[in-house]
Amino acid sequence: MAWAMRRRNQPGVGAWRPAMALLTLGLLLILALAGCGGGGTITGAAPNGGTPAGTYTLTVTGSTGSGSATLSHSVTLTLTVS
Repeated sequence: MAWAMRRRNQPGVGAWRPAMALLTLGLLLILALAGCGGGGTITGAAPNGGTPAGTYTLTVTGSTGSGSATLSHSVTLTLTVS
């Protein structure tokens, strides 16, 4: 974006400069807000609000197709949180 904003002799770039500047500022604001996220506290949970310690069973299923031509596969995973 910065490269296009510097090219003043390119036709049509002048009209896009304010939009590109606003888009860049919005993107920087979103990145700054995402960096401010933090874990809270939940009663009975880990101090950072994460997953409590224990063993969990997860089932992951993938499928493709439609109707009678559907192909599906499942796998069971075990997650251990310490």
